[in-house]
Amino acid sequence: MNKKIPIVIVIIALFAVSSISLAGAQTPTASPSTSNRIASRSYIRINGVITQWETTPTVTPVTGLLQTQARIGTFENGNTNQLASATAIWTNSTSRPINTVALKENFTYTFYEARLVNASVSSLTSSTSANDYSLSGTWNVYTVLSNVTILTADTTGQITAVHRTMDKSVQQAIGTLDVTGSLSKFTLSITGIPSLIGTVIRSAQRQVAFNPFKVTDDITTNVVTKADVAAVIHSYGAMPGWGNYEARMDFCGHFKIDIADLSTVAANI
Repeated sequence: MNKKIPIVIVIIALFAVSSISLAGAQTPTASPSTSNRIASRSYIRINGVITQWETTPTVTPVTGLLQTQARIGTFENGNTNQLASATAIWTNSTSRPINTVALKENFTYTFYEARLVNASVSSLTSSTSANDYSLSGTWNVYTVLSNVTILTADTTGQITAVHRTMDKSVQQAIGTLDVTGSLSKFTLSITGIPSLIGTVIRSAQRQVAFNPFKVTDDITTNVVTKADVAAVIHSYGAMPGWGNYEARMDFCGHFKIDIADLSTVAANI
């Protein structure tokens, strides 16, 4: 979505301080008699498209996106540290996908999101031989009905304002994300809802540190740069069903890319 952001907003964002909550497994504390130096670390990032919601008794076509990234750190004393984030967002309004064009029209839109919120009971594994991946934990599952009104100028037709109201409900449940087939396909199974099935479009594994505020696909470094800020600006104002919405940029989890998300990334440069 091409939308200019006033320079004052960017300046404010550069000095704003924000935070993010990621799901992490329990981190053991090393005793003074053992070394707590890092022995090895691994990082994995997966992006996929959700295509169906359960396979039996009928296949329900959906459009959606899966995004997850995680790290595993192993210390010389044998302790491990895990940190993970995962979001699945989808809709059965297949004529208007999650990530779509910002049209000058009013619309009503129903979508769903599952966001990993607690990985204290997680099992995070990555098998180099099978090249499969599994992540379990507690998920918040949202059902959202969004009513969006687009206001335009009478003379130019340019968008002047976007008003949105949301009616949402949330339930919490245990679920597991399984990525199989040499990281080519995935199934997200959460208690109480049909399984989500899809295809991996991008995956990466590296022996590097993990930075949750890095939103670009460059994983050769864990440093947040101006390119990450520019990526958020490019999606500024986007929401599910309108604009190039990216759940990994929605740090506040309120289904819109705005100043809070921009300041979160900018504050971590």
